[in-house]
Amino acid sequence: MKKTVEIIFATASSRRVELARKIKYVTPDGETARVLAAQGIERIMPVFAPQDVEERTLGSAQATAAANARAKGESAARSTEKPVLAFNTAVGINDVVLGKPDTRERATEMLHMLCGNTHEVVTAVYFRVGKKIIETSETSFVTFGAFDEKTVGEYVDSGAPFDKAGGYNIADAAIRALTVGIRGDFDNIVGMPVGALEKLIEENIIDGENGYSD
Repeated sequence: MKKTVEIIFATASSRRVELARKIKYVTPDGETARVLAAQGIERIMPVFAPQDVEERTLGSAQATAAANARAKGESAARSTEKPVLAFNTAVGINDVVLGKPDTRERATEMLHMLCGNTHEVVTAVYFRVGKKIIETSETSFVTFGAFDEKTVGEYVDSGAPFDKAGGYNIADAAIRALTVGIRGDFDNIVGMPVGALEKLIEENIIDGENGYSD
C-alpha cells in the first residue's frame, strides 16, 4: 500500500503555501507519479505549521536569511519527528539588509532605495529529515527602474509592503511595472526556490538508498 509522506512547512506565508503546491511531488502525475510509486509513496503532503519566532537582522542578507530559517526550523522540529522545512527571505543592497517595513515612511524609503538599482534576494532553506539537517540557500538578483512616486505611493497605501522583506512582492502588478531585470530563480524571489526543494526532497525522501522512512 502506498503511503503519503507529510512534510512540516514551518511557514504562514500565503505566497509559500501557493508555491508549495507547485512542487511536482505534491501534485504528482505521469513520470513523477511513477517515480513515487516505485518507492511506495503516493504523494508528498505539506502540513503548514507557522512558528512564532522573532526574526533577526544580521550583517548580510545571507546571514539574516540563514539564521531566521534555522530558528523557525528548530522551533518546528522540537514538536515532531516528521521532516521539517523552514524558509526565510532577505533583501540586501549595498551591504544594507532590508527587513519588513513597519511604517508607511519606512516602506517608501526602502522602495526608493531599491529603485534605479540592483539588489539581491536570498532565500535560505532549513531541512530536517531524520537525524540529518541540511541548510542551503539560493540567491537571485532584481533590478528596479527609476522611482515612480505615483506607483510607489499607491503600492504603499495598499498595505502590501508591510509583511514582506524589502517591502515588496515581485508578483504584485505595481512591482512588475517597476522591475526592469531579473537574474536567477523567480520563485526564489517570491519566497521559495521550488526547483531546489524538489531536488532536496528527491535526494533525501524519495531516493531508494538514502530515502526517508517514517
